[in-house]
Order: sequence, then C-alpha cells, then structure tokens
Amino acid sequence: MSAAATAAGNFAARFNSTVLPPLVADLVNHEKAPLYASLAALLLVVLIASSVSSSSSSSSVSKSRKPLPPHVPHSVPLLGNAVPYGVQPVSYLRQCMEKFGDCFTFTMMGRKMTFCLDPDGNHFVFNVKLANATAEGAYDKLTVPVFGTEVVYDVPNSVLMEQKKFVKDALTTSAFKAYVPIIVDEARSLFAAWPDSNESLELFPEMAELTIRTASHCLMGKEIRDQLHSNVAKLYHDLDAGFKPINVFFRWLPLPSYFARDRAHKIMTQTFLDILAHRRTAAASVAAAVAADPSISAPPPPQDVLQSLMDAVYRDGSKMSDEAVAHMMIALLMAGQHTSSTSTSWIIFELARDPATVAALLREQAEVLTGDPNTPPHLLPELTYDALRKFTLLDRVMKESLRLHSPIHTVMRLVIQDLEYKGYTIPAGHFLCASPSVSQYDPAKFPNPEKFDPSRWETPTAGEDGAVGEWNINGVDIAQKAARSSYLPFGAGRHRCIGEFFAHKQIGAIISMFVREFEFEMKRDGKTGERPKAEPDFTSLIVMPVKGSSIEYRRREAFRKA
Repeated sequence: MSAAATAAGNFAARFNSTVLPPLVADLVNHEKAPLYASLAALLLVVLIASSVSSSSSSSSVSKSRKPLPPHVPHSVPLLGNAVPYGVQPVSYLRQCMEKFGDCFTFTMMGRKMTFCLDPDGNHFVFNVKLANATAEGAYDKLTVPVFGTEVVYDVPNSVLMEQKKFVKDALTTSAFKAYVPIIVDEARSLFAAWPDSNESLELFPEMAELTIRTASHCLMGKEIRDQLHSNVAKLYHDLDAGFKPINVFFRWLPLPSYFARDRAHKIMTQTFLDILAHRRTAAASVAAAVAADPSISAPPPPQDVLQSLMDAVYRDGSKMSDEAVAHMMIALLMAGQHTSSTSTSWIIFELARDPATVAALLREQAEVLTGDPNTPPHLLPELTYDALRKFTLLDRVMKESLRLHSPIHTVMRLVIQDLEYKGYTIPAGHFLCASPSVSQYDPAKFPNPEKFDPSRWETPTAGEDGAVGEWNINGVDIAQKAARSSYLPFGAGRHRCIGEFFAHKQIGAIISMFVREFEFEMKRDGKTGERPKAEPDFTSLIVMPVKGSSIEYRRREAFRKA
C-alpha cells in the first residue's frame, strides 16, 4: 500500500470515529437507517455547500486596508479544519498558534472561525462591543431549541442581563447556608443506593443525576424536587445532545438526536408550567384562607430562584411570562448539570489517581471541623457553608481541576461589523472565538501543564519584574476582575456564569462527602492491568469524560450498610 493510500485510510478512520458520530451515529439503530442517513447526509452537504458560498461571498475580502488574519490551510472541502480541531481542540489551537501567531482563522463546516488566543484574546472576545459582535448570533441556533424562547440568547443582551440579575438576587449568603445541608442529604441519599463496592462504576451519569437532584431541590424547593424523578436526568441527557458542535451551525436536521432534543424540551417545559400553576394555586388558597380569617398568619413565600423569577419585574414594568420562567429554569438546570456534573466527575477522576491528596482533604476536613486532623471520617461533624469556605485545599483542588478540564473550551461571537485586532481586520460574518483553555495550558505560566497539581495554587509566583503573577493569585477571584487573564473557567464580563458560586458550594459539598465515605481508584484495564486516566470527549461543546469512564470504589468500613 502506498504512503498516500495509508494516509487516506488513516484519515478515513479518524473521520469515521470523530466527525461522523455526533452527526449520524445515532441513525444506526433506526429501522430505515440507510435511507435516513443518506437523506440526512445529502441535506447536510447541501447546507454546508450553501454556507460555504454565502460565507465566502460575505467575508473573504476585507473592506479595510488592514490584512486578514493568517488562514490555516486545509485539504478537505466543506469540513475544512473540523477534524483536527474536533479531535483535540486545545492541542490543535496551540499548534496553530505556534505557526500563525495568537490570531488566525480556519474553516469549519464552511464557516470562518477567527481565534484570538491568550489573555489578550480572552479580553478582546469577552469584552467586544455588542454593536460589533454578539453571542446571540453565535449561539441562538444552539441554545433556543434546548432552553426555549424568551430567555438567554433568544432575547437582546440587555434583557439577558436583567434575567441574570433576577437569578443572582435569589442567590444570597443565607440561601447558600441553607443549600449546603440539602446538598449533603441528597449526596447521602444517592450514595446509599450504591452497593458497598463496585469494580466498575460509570461516574458521570451518577453525578448528572446528583446535580439534577441538588439543583432542583435548592433552586426550586423540596416539593418540586420530589416531582423531578430519575427520568428527568434522561430528558436532560436528550437536551444535552443538542450541544454538539454541529448545532452551532444548524438549528435543525432530520436526525434522531434533534427529535429527542425537541421532545425532551416539550416535556420539560410542560413540567415547569405545571409546577408554576401548582405554586400559584397554593398561594391563592393561602390568600383566600387569610382573607376569610385574618387571625391566620400566612407563611412567607418560598425563597428560591423559581419564586424570584415569578416575582421579577423588568425595568419597563413587565414580568416574565410563564413560558419564559419555565425556559429559564430549564436553562439554569442545564447549566448546573453541565458545570457541576462534569466538574465533579473530573475532580473524582483526578483524585482517583492521587491518594495522597484524598488523605490530605480528609485531614483538612477533620482539622477545620474538630481541631484534630486525625478524626476518623465517620466521626466528622456535618458540613456547613462556613466550614466549606475554610477548606483551602479543597478550593485548590477545584481550581486545578477546572484549569485542566474547563467545561467549555471555546467561546464564540458572531461578527456583525468588521473588527480590528492587532493589525488585522476580522470581517463581518466570521465567528470570533476565544479559548481560555489554551491559556490555562500555557507552560510558561503553568509549568508541566498536563499535570494535576493543586499545590501550584498555594503561593503566588513573582514574575521577572518582581510583580506577582496574576495566574497564581486566587485564580477565580482574579478572573472576576478582568478578562485579560490566563484562568477563566467560568468565563468573564457580561457573560460570566451566574451559577459559579452555587456550583462551587455544590461541588465542594459533594466531593467532601464522597471522600469521607469511599476509597476509590480508576477502573483497572482488563487487558493491561493498569488504571488509565479518564479522557475527554470533545464531540460535545461541553467537555465531558468519554462514555464508560469508570472508577472502582469501596465504602469505608464505618459507613458500610448493616
């Protein structure tokens, strides 16, 4: 076989394993799969070809005299650079940066993707003027079918900012103090359903279930949490399938994953509408009882995010419609599931290869909660919000895991007016992109960047000029102050994740309970006998562990079932 034929075969295998799965792999079990797949593939080619034509005509020539960013070459029509970017996006972007600098363009699915990398690029993309580039234009095809209308990227940015404020107003310190015991109880309940040992626990689905339970209980109350049974995790899995890279470009294709997404959205919307109606009926009954007998004291309304959205009033005096409230709750639970379930899973996977850090986490809990670092796990007092804030090693573990495994590796904006950046013109029609994950793997700022090393967050590092390095001073706090940062796992600026602090307490409480109750390692490979690390799955926009990533655990003796 010739070298060319070998290369072609290798490319075909890679294409089949990395690009086709998110597009048509879910067709193989369909009874009309061959015809269905052919029609879908034909439609996809037509749509991509059309987009190539429109993209080329609208943005290949700059109206400015300044040059366009360097263009990364590709040899595959239509797909462009989708395969190497899709396989290992962070590594590929770093390779491109070495060759073309920190601003370059490549083609993906017929679109021009212009990346601005490193802290300067992060700052530029996160703070680009709304008149020049929008998140709505980049994400509406992706988010509207999943979240629904009237919220997030289906509304102008000014409205989204008001919606975010409605949510933030409900996330008070007193609320967080009430949330921690809830999260602890939900974790105990889930863990109690597991056997005392398991040599192959697929972790991510379990953490997805737990985050749905905790988020719904905290944000909407126990009476609503009790209505959201395990089938909700399956519905959210179907909604999650709507977060494939292809969905950024095509709002709908005749693929089973799209049908499943739309069905799940319809069911979840109706679920929340029923919850809203039930809460209003209950409030009306209480009001009627108080009116009939003034001696009755009405209980205070629920203090949760759902009630905050129901009561919220926009600046123009209008209120959110019931559909908007329902869709916002879908968005909040989706965001919580993504950040918390993926991040919790990655932390456990990293700790499964680092028993010394697990032991140190237990010592820290004991020292903070009892003053005696040798207190056995089963004798530790209940977790509290105030105690979690004192777990400095736990905080470093979470920081480091988020550095290695940011939930989203690329953020995008659609350019609507030509932009200038570092002497280049970025034309209207391009997708403007940043990748904080690239700067979080910068070896100049994070030595040995592939290594899980919580100690790198212990002490600030001074630069050559004697100034303290911004990447090593309480990374999360520094990221809140500026987007020109090497550490932005929760985004920055007006699009910073509103659930960051809830996620921090949620993840911290779950990890604390998990290390108390279990001893655990990565699942042993049946062929090699080794315990490999979990690998990331980049076929979704949310960087989850690959399906099947598993641990082996044993419940500690004092926690075993009678």
